[in-house]
Amino acid sequence: MMLTSIIGSSMLILSACSIVEQANQSLNYVSGATDYIEQISRAGTELQQLAADAVNNPDVTGQVQEKIDLIQAEAAEFAEMNAPAIGESIHENLVSYNNQLTEVINQFETSIAEQGITAENWEQTGIPELINNINSLKDPLSGLQNE
Repeated sequence: MMLTSIIGSSMLILSACSIVEQANQSLNYVSGATDYIEQISRAGTELQQLAADAVNNPDVTGQVQEKIDLIQAEAAEFAEMNAPAIGESIHENLVSYNNQLTEVINQFETSIAEQGITAENWEQTGIPELINNINSLKDPLSGLQNE
């Protein structure tokens, strides 16, 4: 009887530890993904301004490249994150947008190398729309903290 009680208590403690661990993983994911969204949003806004400035001032092109490098680094870092089960659908959307963003950033980088920065090649990138899509996931992501 005593052994059964000890085993039962041990199982309860292990279950509680597992729940706490899952909650910590969820909170860590939400925090990391939210940071990613905020950093990409900020970098995207700055990139948009720099690209507009670079159309008339080729000296700004180096700053555009620095911002592109930052976005690529943030996207690569985010790609390494693993979502807890509770956040898989949001994570899938973020990964999809992240992949699209990486692709269009690479295309923009190629067009800069070939043509320089023009208003037309910036407008064709779709970067602002992708960043808006990424931003749209911030609220559902923050909702994971309450689950």
